[in-house]
Amino acid sequence: MDTRISALPPRAHFRRRRGAVRSLTAVAIAATCIASGLTACSSDGSGSGSKVTLTIGEWTNPGAIEFTQQLNAAFEKAHPGVTVKLQQAPTANNAWQQLTSSLLQSKSVDVLAQFAPTQQAYAPSYTKLQPGGAAALVTAGKLVDLKDQPFMKNYDTTMQQAAVGYNGGVYGVMAAEYVSTGAIWYKKDLLAKYNLQVPSTFQEFLDDCATLKSKGVTPIFAAGKDGFQGGIWNGIMNQTLMAGHPSSDSVKVSTDRATAFWQKTQSWNDPVYKTISQEYQQAVKYLEPGAAGVAQLTAPGVWATQANNYPFLLDGSWDSATIQQANPKLNLGFFQLPGTNNAADNRVVVKPDLTWVVPTTSAHQDLAMQWLAFFSQPDNYKKWLTATGSVSTQPALTNAGLSWMDWLDAHSKDAFAQLTNPWVPAGASTDAGGPDFYKLAPIGSDSIDTILKRSAEAYQKAVK
Repeated sequence: MDTRISALPPRAHFRRRRGAVRSLTAVAIAATCIASGLTACSSDGSGSGSKVTLTIGEWTNPGAIEFTQQLNAAFEKAHPGVTVKLQQAPTANNAWQQLTSSLLQSKSVDVLAQFAPTQQAYAPSYTKLQPGGAAALVTAGKLVDLKDQPFMKNYDTTMQQAAVGYNGGVYGVMAAEYVSTGAIWYKKDLLAKYNLQVPSTFQEFLDDCATLKSKGVTPIFAAGKDGFQGGIWNGIMNQTLMAGHPSSDSVKVSTDRATAFWQKTQSWNDPVYKTISQEYQQAVKYLEPGAAGVAQLTAPGVWATQANNYPFLLDGSWDSATIQQANPKLNLGFFQLPGTNNAADNRVVVKPDLTWVVPTTSAHQDLAMQWLAFFSQPDNYKKWLTATGSVSTQPALTNAGLSWMDWLDAHSKDAFAQLTNPWVPAGASTDAGGPDFYKLAPIGSDSIDTILKRSAEAYQKAVK
């Protein structure tokens, strides 16, 4: 497959800054460049002897970083005089947050990757909760509203607003969304060896695990040290609470639940969460016994090299590149955990993820818009999908069609956005946010009743 980035000249997009006057001559020259397709013209003065450095900040992910480097090289070729500088750091050990803070404080970044804040980040005023992370940047007026940029027409408006919308504006380009909650990688050859199919109900999944265990195979591998076993609980929860709702209701379901928790008409101790926890325990008994010592940093690679064991891996769809690099010969598959026993309710659950934002402190906002337009060109964005394994956020483009995405390609039509958790005040205990999977048996020693009672009491205390 040709993985080169399209070097066709991007269409220039201009943004008039308050208090600034653009030379009419420069605008006329730029318009001529668009019409003629010349790559040496730029609204930022590149191509006329000036040197400009556009700084991109992105967390370390092998496929995404490699793509961005290729895109930057093509962008530089289309914009003589422009150098694109990529700043990166891993998300582990708070390294990415430290880099983000440094770039913003120094006002030295033009396009910055952020995790999509989603509507959960903007609690109603009566809660007196203040937004954090990317949402705090939005409410403080520190990010540029991209709603009216022409390249935004390439993306699904509803999903963009749900991911990064606020008060009618759209403060980023949500470029990636992944299956995270209840995401399962699987080894196609191992399932075929034992005459098993991808399950469509929760009971079928349990039956598959029982069959595999009877053959001396440990069914599930997970980074228990980093809580990835919780993907089973959350997968069951999402599909259970969304049962009977159209996919478009996911934001409403999340908001209604958050409101009910805040108003104390719902609780972590409610029967539905007890049932979800009981089903969770039925599944995690098939987990690798030493999962509590497995870290996310190494889990995908270790799982991939164990070709004759661990048919299932609990991990997000973003880790395709890591898995395939560890074992290029692996016949890899992927599916969404079926969280209920009604196959129709077991839809794909996607989590809004990497979102490109432009800080208002960017020294090269026009050029940043051109970079985003270049990224958003269908030919380039399709290569992004291939490199990252993201579910497409551009309606005109299907998923990348990678071999491991065959199940997703067949089942993504009714996908819904992952439900968000109830609002939790800053400083509240971890338990207030829901069950602690490190403590819940069989990984931990606490019973369902103990775990849920503790979470319910912690939430009640937090919102007093």
